[in-house]
Amino acid sequence: CGQQVLGCEPGFFAKLVPVVVETFGEAYPELVKNQANIIEIVKEEEQSFSTMLDRGIKYFDEEVKDGGGEEKVVSGDKAFFLYDTLGFPIDLTELMAEEAGMTVDARGFEDEMESQKQRSRDARLAAKGMAAGERLVLIAEQTARLADGGVEVTDDSAKYLWDEVVEAGVKAIFTSDGFLEEGDAAEEGSAVGLVLDRSSFYAEAGGQDADLGVISFEGGGELVVNDVQTYGGDNPLSG
Repeated sequence: CGQQVLGCEPGFFAKLVPVVVETFGEAYPELVKNQANIIEIVKEEEQSFSTMLDRGIKYFDEEVKDGGGEEKVVSGDKAFFLYDTLGFPIDLTELMAEEAGMTVDARGFEDEMESQKQRSRDARLAAKGMAAGERLVLIAEQTARLADGGVEVTDDSAKYLWDEVVEAGVKAIFTSDGFLEEGDAAEEGSAVGLVLDRSSFYAEAGGQDADLGVISFEGGGELVVNDVQTYGGDNPLSG
């Protein structure tokens, strides 16, 4: 907001790079070596941020402040549109709202955020060939049952190995209706989850999608794995 608040000319951040390099170049010689590249990156980032800021301010002025009538609350959907579509940080929306004598519907914003996350999860499942609601989840009671039954945490150390077949044993099978008991069978074509003693599959974590693959069984048959999750230390695989 240097241009809006301080009245600085466009590109002023990039002009500060030589000062930073002069100040810290002796301690960090890589700054001196990469000064030209740093200046170009800062210019690009500043231009991108300035474009986003202009779009956000224009939308706020036209659709929120002037288009909201007597309403003194920035609705959750408009705050989320600023954030999700225009890339406008929510803290800037709150700051502009405060300057305009308005408040932001934070709860509505969080609801919109959660809805978007769910749409994203559903899209990932669809890409894996799974319909929304098909993902199998182990709740606390179920993971406690596994622990009480002596099922140890899955050894997934083989996930760091490349192109190696891992032999594993099935410790539990579950569906959307719960665990299958000995002699039970899942409906043909339904999604099932396996809890293994060993696994080479990487579970979804830290923004990284789970591994996909196939589990082959002795005596024939296979399970196409399209989801891997961690619950209570176990790595159930769904297919």
